[in-house]
Amino acid sequence: MTRTYRFVLPVRAAAALCVATALLVPATPAWAHNALRDSTPAANARLAAAPQQIELIFVERLDPRFTTIAVTAPGDVAAVAGKPAVSGTRATQPLKSDLPAGRYTVAYRVVSVDGHPVQSSYTFTVTASASPLAASAPPASALTTPPSVPATTAASSAAAADGAPSMGVGLVAVLLALVAAGAGLLLWRKRAARR
Repeated sequence: MTRTYRFVLPVRAAAALCVATALLVPATPAWAHNALRDSTPAANARLAAAPQQIELIFVERLDPRFTTIAVTAPGDVAAVAGKPAVSGTRATQPLKSDLPAGRYTVAYRVVSVDGHPVQSSYTFTVTASASPLAASAPPASALTTPPSVPATTAASSAAAADGAPSMGVGLVAVLLALVAAGAGLLLWRKRAARR
């Protein structure tokens, strides 16, 4: 066995182990960020009457602790009634009854389970006021304004969640590559010593 071949063999083994490590490390969802997939009412919709609730559906699951939906009626009046209900990728925000006609703004700020905050807004238009008979009044316990989510809390949890998985996966890959290189070097020295 030539000296060149004895040197190439451990290098090839280390390279193969590095490739295998890269293939075995799964892509984590923390690298992808959430996005709004669907909404009811839809953006720029024109409705004959004010809706009883806003429903937002996202691509990935939401963290209920950091889900805020604000709906502003004409005249910059808050239209929400209670806190949003979150289930998986869906967030539902009840609205007050007897809302006037005009342009409404839906603003949302959510933090997905991967820790990344997403915020945006859209508008829709109501062409007639809601009928008192058509709109059911929310329960009295739900008539409180939802507390605002502190931006610093959500941002810090987002930073921690975004940084941890990517650093962890990178660290594992580097450690495995070092182990593979060490094993290859050990094998090469062992074979060289036999000669």
